Formats: sequence, C-alpha cells, structure tokens
Amino acid sequence: MMVERDVLSRRAILRVLTLFLARPAGVLALIGRPVVARAQGEGRCAATQADLEGPFHVPGAPSRIAIAPPEEPGDRLIIRGRVLGPDCATPLAGAVLDVWQADAQGSYHGPAEQYRLRGRLQTNPEGRYELFTIKPGAYRIGDRFRPAHIHMIVTHRPHAPLTTQLYFEGDPYLAPNDACGAACKSDDFGRIIGLRKEEKMGGEFWAGMFDIVLGQPGT
Repeated sequence: MMVERDVLSRRAILRVLTLFLARPAGVLALIGRPVVARAQGEGRCAATQADLEGPFHVPGAPSRIAIAPPEEPGDRLIIRGRVLGPDCATPLAGAVLDVWQADAQGSYHGPAEQYRLRGRLQTNPEGRYELFTIKPGAYRIGDRFRPAHIHMIVTHRPHAPLTTQLYFEGDPYLAPNDACGAACKSDDFGRIIGLRKEEKMGGEFWAGMFDIVLGQPGT
C-alpha cells in the first residue's frame, strides 16, 4: 500500500504549507535550526542549507546504498558526494544519511513495501558516500507541481543534524514555479545538481555530485 493512501496523503503536504504560511516559526521547528554560512580565507564557506522535512519521512529505514532495487521503474541514478565539516574541507567519516524520495510517478511508499525508495547509509573514512536509486518524479499540489527532489537527514555528532533536499538542473518546476513556494528554497544553487550519463555495471545511469557541509557543532 502506498504511504500516500495511508497516513501520508497529499493533504499532509497542504497542511505543512499552510502551517508555513501562517506560522513560520512552527515550520522551522520541523527542520531544526538553520545552518549558518561562515567566512574562510578570501572566499566564503557555506554550510548546506536546510529545507522542509515534509510529511513523508518514515523512521526505521534499513541500511543500504541501493535505495532503488533493480526492478524499480525509472531512470537509474547515482548520487555521490562527501559530507564535510564547517570548514568545507574536513571529511566526516561515519556520517549517517537517512534518504527518502518519491517514485518515478511522484508517489511515496513506506514500511508496508519494505521501505521502498528509503534507506540509510554511512560515509566512508574519507567522508564519501554513494547511493543508487532512480530519478524521482514531480508531483502535483493543487494546480502546480513540486520539482523532482530527494530528501536527506544528515547526522554526525557533535554537529547539528541537517534536514535538506537536493534538486536537479533544468527542472521546469524549480522556484519560482515550485508548488511549495519559498518554503522549500528550490532556488538554492548549492542544492541544485547537474546530471551526466555514465556507464556502470553494464548499464547506463544518470550521475550527479552532491557535497554536504554541516554547520558548527551546536548551531
């Protein structure tokens, strides 16, 4: 049974958006404290921006790097990257990424389907991760659409947990066309990744890089 037919319906999205518009402080409680940019040398090192958790997160997803099994319909996708400390340079080994997304048709699924399109993975000693999935579909909220996106909660003590979303270049539903409006920050260039074709394991994938920078401990 799809989660959206159970407790996580499209109406839940509308409730989240209504809460954001009416009571911004309440929504911020859902995503934790905002991450903070800090100066480094002549440039500027910015922690990855937080985003809404949304109504479809389900705790307890299994540990796996293949978020989508081979039989999952959709364009195959590899996301690689590093989790770094607030200096944008120190790799964070053992950081946990709790990942969830919609299927190719824009529907979410849950525990009744073996946590379909959900999983948790850890970074290696160099702070690197790699996950295998499919490109998620856009979905409608009212008469508008949310762009394709992947959710993550990233944790590594003593850094504050980060709840965020990544997006894809060229998506026609990115802000200002995002049905989520300003709440989802889909105009944040730091979280919009490009994709390229790649051959791997005898198949063709889309591949993208997404480095994640955590904020200062306690921020």
